[in-house]
Amino acid sequence: MLTVLGYAAYTFAIGALAFWTPSFLERTRGISKAHATVQFGAIVVATGFLGTFAGGWLGDRLLRRSRQAYLWLSGVATLIAAPLTLAALAAVTPAVYWTAIVAAELCLFASTGPINSMIVNVVDPRMRATAVALSIFTIHVLGDVPSPSLVGVISDARTLGEAMLMIPAAVLVGGLIWTYAAWKTS
Repeated sequence: MLTVLGYAAYTFAIGALAFWTPSFLERTRGISKAHATVQFGAIVVATGFLGTFAGGWLGDRLLRRSRQAYLWLSGVATLIAAPLTLAALAAVTPAVYWTAIVAAELCLFASTGPINSMIVNVVDPRMRATAVALSIFTIHVLGDVPSPSLVGVISDARTLGEAMLMIPAAVLVGGLIWTYAAWKTS
């Protein structure tokens, strides 16, 4: 349950980032929407591949030391991503915010393989398909489905820059939940 709740917080952040980052870069950093979309999209593709592969590889190596390695890796990587995400949103210097975006995305994607493996590993083999289906449903309902709208509502009431600050908070919550789950079950 904690694994999926952490995943929902993580997915909340990822959904809002994917939807709003190009508009954020346009409105707050003065980058054209097309340039922001292409540049951010390229970063997501590259960091998605590298971070997912590295996280899966490292998670499997760490599993030799701890049966909770997938949770530990996901929790710690996400906790590292939280301040990097904040830096990416708060920095005004292009070199700083682009570097922070790349580093945050690498850390965020590092948890993809390990957290999905954790979900599969903690349930009886006869229930794995149901567990994965329930996990997917839950992370979408609590995560990436409501987050773009919620950021939009707050943006309408305040500014997009202020609304985006809920994203590092969601990343932090996900990391705290996963780290707590790893610690509690160690």
